[in-house]
Amino acid sequence: MARRLSIVVVLAAVLGVGVYLAFALSQLYLFRPGFGGSYTYHLLFKSAPWAVLAAAALGVFFGASVEGRREPEIRHGKVLRHDEVAFLEHWSHAVSTLLLLGTGIYLGFLFFPRLVHTPQATGFVFNLHYVGVVVFLFSVFYHLTEAWLSGRIGEHLPEPGDFKAAIAHYAAKLSGRKEPPEGKYLASERLSYVGWIVGVGMMVVTGAIKVSAHVWSLPSAFMGGVTFLHDLFALLMLVMLLVHVVASSVVPWSWPLFRSMLTGYVPEEYVQKHHAKWYAELKEGRRGKEPAGKPVPEKPGVPVTP
Repeated sequence: MARRLSIVVVLAAVLGVGVYLAFALSQLYLFRPGFGGSYTYHLLFKSAPWAVLAAAALGVFFGASVEGRREPEIRHGKVLRHDEVAFLEHWSHAVSTLLLLGTGIYLGFLFFPRLVHTPQATGFVFNLHYVGVVVFLFSVFYHLTEAWLSGRIGEHLPEPGDFKAAIAHYAAKLSGRKEPPEGKYLASERLSYVGWIVGVGMMVVTGAIKVSAHVWSLPSAFMGGVTFLHDLFALLMLVMLLVHVVASSVVPWSWPLFRSMLTGYVPEEYVQKHHAKWYAELKEGRRGKEPAGKPVPEKPGVPVTP
């Protein structure tokens, strides 16, 4: 728990400094009478584009530095599902995604009208968007580097039959029937991971081009197309985020998993009921180890190794 609190403190400090800089620099605007009476303000996208590359590089560095991740285990009636690495990956990505989407909506995109109009407010939101970009890139490259080097990337990717399994899973949920056995990650989670890869990938590529436009002069027609794609995939991510929040936090059956993103642990009985394949793997892996806590009664259809 101490490590999780340290991560929260560091993440809060980074965001706090970012918000302060975004606000302070947004007040440094100038009236330019020689340019038709328009205003300009201090944009971090113009003055510090290097931080975008630095954030990605730090993500790769820290992702490659991860050693000795805690393996899932059953102990005292609980199952470790999300260790500190997953905690940092999830919450840095979640907070930065919310910040990016929120500031994007305020700045206006596609059919969303702009909600800020004064120079100071516009500069502040643009700079907040920049803060979100920096944290977002760190989280993306940290996760991808660690998952790739550790070999855990495979457990996130879809498997044959996942589409049918996802339909069967939610059909059972809605009808109250017995759920088909699932692994650590649901079939629907593995399918959605592809959507996140595509959405995040396009956001990173188009966003990088938009940042580079603050450094080099790029054709306006080209930038118009890039901006449209950036906004389109921002809308896709907004929809996916809403679905993810509902499925992972709002519906009652997901509450134990949401708590595990805070504490790291999920009740053993919940894993046995909703992730039967994973539970069987965990019990199999417990052979030769000290018994872990109070046993959970076997249930029909769930293979348990004594």
